[in-house]
Amino acid sequence: MKQNPNLFEAVQHGSAMFPLEYYHCVFPLGISNLPVHWHEEFEITLVQKGTCIYQINLHPYKISQGDILILPPGMLHGTGEQPETEFITDSFVFCLDMLESQRTDSCTTEFFAPLISGMLRFPVYLPAEDSMARLLGESFEKIRQTFLQKPLGYELEIKSELLHLFFLLYSQVPYQRSSQEHREITEKLKLVLQFIQDHYQQGITVKELAELCHFSEYHFMRFFKRHMNMTSIEYLNQYRLEMASRQLAETNLSVTSIALESGFNNISYFNRVFKRKFGVTPMEYRAYSKKS
Repeated sequence: MKQNPNLFEAVQHGSAMFPLEYYHCVFPLGISNLPVHWHEEFEITLVQKGTCIYQINLHPYKISQGDILILPPGMLHGTGEQPETEFITDSFVFCLDMLESQRTDSCTTEFFAPLISGMLRFPVYLPAEDSMARLLGESFEKIRQTFLQKPLGYELEIKSELLHLFFLLYSQVPYQRSSQEHREITEKLKLVLQFIQDHYQQGITVKELAELCHFSEYHFMRFFKRHMNMTSIEYLNQYRLEMASRQLAETNLSVTSIALESGFNNISYFNRVFKRKFGVTPMEYRAYSKKS
């Protein structure tokens, strides 16, 4: 089981032979939040404890214990802000094509292909009081127990239960087709976020980001703020701090080296914004992470 919550598109979830991974995320233990991001895999998340404002597909949702999140490939999602109290989620992230047949059949053409292409969407949020959240939660727990125990042939059981889970979705949950306008907005934001993730260690200007979308700087700043609920510079700094926190927890590099590698040229400024975000200094954060 992995506990690294920074699930970005470049991360491989599971293995080439079985592309599925389980993530147990505890906030703010380890990190303070999960920056808005996306990946090419399907994700199902069950909230185990606490409450948090979660941004999904450009909309904020207040999610709580027992709620289910259904996140198809390419969908933007993340907390975007620090949960006020302990917040725990369990997630499975997997490639949809692991459920397809080698020979193209109706399961692929009618059910999985529309999800992969983004033409079809289930509700991204199912509250705990929804009867479907309970049914999906039971299926999720079966998959979780099988994954953790890993009996002989556990891959067969997991695939079987995932297929059952999609049967429940298609048979009992209303779905809709996404609009062209919404897809275009999402694609522009994904382009900007990918650029930030690829170049966060370097200097990035608003002008560069605006040019990616073919917007003026003024139009771009309004566009990003409206859909992401923060400025592009705030997102950039948030992403840099998350990458720095990851380095502090997982490496023995000096704080200065980590700050520079994360795109901060001023060490005093890095220490100041890091403490403002995490409530502790970088060195205190490292010590806390090692104990955890």
